[in-house]
Amino acid sequence: MKYKRIALVFPGQGSQYAGMGKELYDKYKVVRDVFDEAGNVLGYDISETCFKKPRLGKKIMHKSDLDRTIYTQPAMFVAGYAFFKLLEEACQGEDFELRPSFFAGHSLGEYTALAAAGAMDFRTCMGLVQKRATYITEFGDHYPDAGLMALVDRGGELEADRVESLCKQFQVYVTLLNTKKQVVVGGFKKNLSDMSKHLKKEGILAAILKVEGPFHTPLMRPAADRFKKELDEEKIFVASKPVIANVTRDAIVDPDHIRRELYEQIFTMVDWRGSVEKMVANGADLFIEVGPKRVLTNMIRDIDTSVRMLNVEDEESLLETVKELAGREMDAPEGP
Repeated sequence: MKYKRIALVFPGQGSQYAGMGKELYDKYKVVRDVFDEAGNVLGYDISETCFKKPRLGKKIMHKSDLDRTIYTQPAMFVAGYAFFKLLEEACQGEDFELRPSFFAGHSLGEYTALAAAGAMDFRTCMGLVQKRATYITEFGDHYPDAGLMALVDRGGELEADRVESLCKQFQVYVTLLNTKKQVVVGGFKKNLSDMSKHLKKEGILAAILKVEGPFHTPLMRPAADRFKKELDEEKIFVASKPVIANVTRDAIVDPDHIRRELYEQIFTMVDWRGSVEKMVANGADLFIEVGPKRVLTNMIRDIDTSVRMLNVEDEESLLETVKELAGREMDAPEGP
């Protein structure tokens, strides 16, 4: 099947799981090369972080390093970028070129999208992701009584005006506008708890998320201000294709716009629904989620059921995606 425009999308924090990417790492050199280069930048073995299972001690399951923001974000970036390079290589092996019209990423995934679009070289982007994770963790620790809460209306669409009104009432912020039915809000936990009790009466589910700070709220602006100095010093190029921004929903390619987006994203709402709708409105009829799990796939299906969805996270999904893009049967690509 011929697609008019392909969008590559990259997941962010929350899609990680122990063992993600191991199958592809074991079989394909291009994946191992990305993990190895990342380790050189980070100063530790990121593959061990991704593949190591949580350990059980004295009948208590110890939290995996992979679930700590300082490690989660580099790991998600590395996995997503490695899968992207493998997808490119697999397409070339079938004598055609992967030609997306759009790139986008959810929160941290925006960095993977920018690297894939050529706006930054891998090592530069890896270093920025590590610093971002460090700064938001440090400033998140300043607010132990603040966090995030997901709101889900299974019966229908969450009305934006209603959510905004409730946020003002309970003095919290909309942080992630994910789908028609799911919104994430952030602020102080007492306010989130009061809001949750109120929403329960309306049949709206509210669940506190296991995160290490009030991400994407104005409380994180000091972290963004510190990170801005790092952004200003790094080399950023004109992107090869538009990256649909989380904050503005603009199609950004210019280095100044990219810097502004990455700065503001830390303390401003991520409008994922708006980003997807922007790509669909501009002709995207195939979305390929490149990275662990299929969180974005499920979100996009909730936003627009008309678009085709594929993903790349293991060999089976890789082969299915390349087969669909090539429009023919294919064998598994050769390992090293």
